[in-house]
Amino acid sequence: MNYLPLIGILAVAVGFALRLRVTVTVVAAGFVTGICAGMPIIGTESAPGILDTLGRAFANGRTITLFVLALPAIGLSERYGLQEQARRMIHKIRAATVGRLELVYQVLRVAIVGLGIRLGSGHVLFVRPLVAPMALGAAGIDEQQPEQAAEADRIKAASVAAENYGNFYGQNLFFGAAGVALIVSTLKENGLTVDPRHVARWTVPIIAASIIIAAVQFKLLDMWLPKRRPKRVPKQ
Repeated sequence: MNYLPLIGILAVAVGFALRLRVTVTVVAAGFVTGICAGMPIIGTESAPGILDTLGRAFANGRTITLFVLALPAIGLSERYGLQEQARRMIHKIRAATVGRLELVYQVLRVAIVGLGIRLGSGHVLFVRPLVAPMALGAAGIDEQQPEQAAEADRIKAASVAAENYGNFYGQNLFFGAAGVALIVSTLKENGLTVDPRHVARWTVPIIAASIIIAAVQFKLLDMWLPKRRPKRVPKQ
């Protein structure tokens, strides 16, 4: 077996270690892998080339960049007070805590991607303009205050975690998801034929475990936040 094409993994590791741009690192790793595998730069009908393969991969994954279309709308909404209104709204709900809000958002994301609706990057569309400001409002934290920076960072990290948990574990709940198709095709290549719906059903225990573990994590965050308040030094 020829392990030389695996040098592309090393190229990715080196690029990240040097903190190069992700796009440059990935494209460079693709070229290195293709050259080591003996692929031509420009392919033919019988033999695909490196540029052909990279172009096809970009075209197949172009839906990932759809969130760019939403950026102008999000920018205008934030310009006219979207974050402030979200913070005020959640602050009026007495039962709302950071942990409860994050858990509800995670379950919501599982439900959305479980229907096969990806909606691009949830970090851009939901977390930054809505979820994080609402979580900060629920905790009564002002991220502009230096003495509250640690709490604000933990809350924003929890918001990102809720997005990651919900989107990552929930996507295979849809039997037509790319992850399910990859599992089915891999098993088929090894002589095992499975129904995509059967694979999607086995995602349910993983999703349940992720929600339970996240609930514990967010509960610990709710317990940690009040302990920080007495340590704040009042302004003179």
